[in-house]
Order: sequence, then C-alpha cells, then structure tokens
Amino acid sequence: MTSHYRRPDVRQEDDLVPWRRILATAFAVNVIFLVLAIWAWTILRDREAELRPAGRSMETTRAGFQPRGVVAGVDQRIFQHRAMGEEGFGKMLNRRKHEELSRFGWVDRERGLVQIPIEDAMRLAAEESR
Repeated sequence: MTSHYRRPDVRQEDDLVPWRRILATAFAVNVIFLVLAIWAWTILRDREAELRPAGRSMETTRAGFQPRGVVAGVDQRIFQHRAMGEEGFGKMLNRRKHEELSRFGWVDRERGLVQIPIEDAMRLAAEESR
C-alpha cells in the first residue's frame, strides 16, 4: 500500500541482497550432495559385490565362464537337441508326461480311485459346472 504523504525524516533503506551468504549456502549444498552421492555409490558397489557370486566383478566372471552344459546348476540336457532323429531329454519327458495324462489306470485300488485322460476329466468338470 502506497502512501501519498511523504515524510522527509523517514528514508527507505537500499535493497541489498546478501550474495555472499547465498553463494556460500549454494556451495555447501553442492558439497553435501556430492559427498552423499559418493557415499551412496560406494554402498551400492559394495552391496553389488556382496550379492555377486564369489564376489567377482563381471569382467572376471566373463573370463571364468563354465562350460555350456553347466549354467547355475540347471540340467542343460533338457534343452539340448539330439542329432539324427533322436529326441532330446526334454521332449522325452514331455512325451512321457503326455502319455501318463492320456491313459486310464488305477491310482488306488483299495480306495477306488482311478485315473482318466486329462481331456476327458476337463470335459466332465466343465459339464458338472454347468
């Protein structure tokens, strides 16, 4: 709000911005940020090395790869293809499971439990739910 009346004994003070204090605060904030960023980076690097198998870096890990048949304890024979018409281990397992799911048989004779093909069982379950 402006006054139309001026008092000659009252004088407005010049606007002074404390640039030194502002620059010192900005510098301190940047230094703190830099220190915290370096600290976080070292924590993450150490945690990553702790979680990595044998604590090795990726470069040394690449140099010491295991043979193709061994990957993290997984039996790779399941995924291998056999040459000249032989079926692989995985295909053989799938074929056996499919044969097991598509035949009739006894599960427990004493209790009267039988096994029926999976397609028939799904069809019967769908009919019962209608």
